[in-house]
Amino acid sequence: MIKKLLKQSLLLLTISFCFAIISTTQLQAQDVRQELSAIYQRAQSEMKAGEYEKANASFRKILTLKTKLPAEMPYLFAETLYEIGQYENSHSFLEKYFEIMGQAGTYYENALKLEKLLDEKLATNINCQYCDVSGYRLKTCETCQGEKQIFGVCNYCNGKGNVGCQICSGDGVIIELGALGNKSYKTCHRCEGKGYHVCPVCEGEKEFYNYCPTCLGTGTTSTNIICNHKPLEN
Repeated sequence: MIKKLLKQSLLLLTISFCFAIISTTQLQAQDVRQELSAIYQRAQSEMKAGEYEKANASFRKILTLKTKLPAEMPYLFAETLYEIGQYENSHSFLEKYFEIMGQAGTYYENALKLEKLLDEKLATNINCQYCDVSGYRLKTCETCQGEKQIFGVCNYCNGKGNVGCQICSGDGVIIELGALGNKSYKTCHRCEGKGYHVCPVCEGEKEFYNYCPTCLGTGTTSTNIICNHKPLEN
């Protein structure tokens, strides 16, 4: 009888504990939804006031909540990003909006107009010699000083000046099998029996001009300044 009562008590405690966990989880989810709603309303108010930098911060705060986003938010965020000059990011969120809402979205017509504006902006960025594709002004690479290459250790031979022979796998000899299975050994004609030969890239100099690792051979790096597509004034 006592054992039966203990089992029943333990079962009741387990059930109570499970309900407590469920209730806590539900409360946490409710708190997140309330916070999301408050930030979402604030972001829209900031957009109406033309405070797009603040709206950008608010939308990014929503993304950190890691919860389901409001269906129309991708468009509003895309518009905000457009206004602050982040055209590539804006285009990404606009595509997400079309993917989610299609023609049923409240801002569908606005989205079509924004898409046209973005296409023009992105085309301007691509054709501009002063900025990257995202519209950020370029500056001369500080590592290579715009030379696109830097003189350093040869990457092909790792600064050794020679490389292992691929013909003989570094053995210096080539083994040939005869018709009866007999083996014959011949000096490798590629490395002349050394097992290695002069690096074909640096030609034994051990150093060579390599593409700059910072700018990847472009000679420029991006800044955080929005480009006006005009040369800098002296």
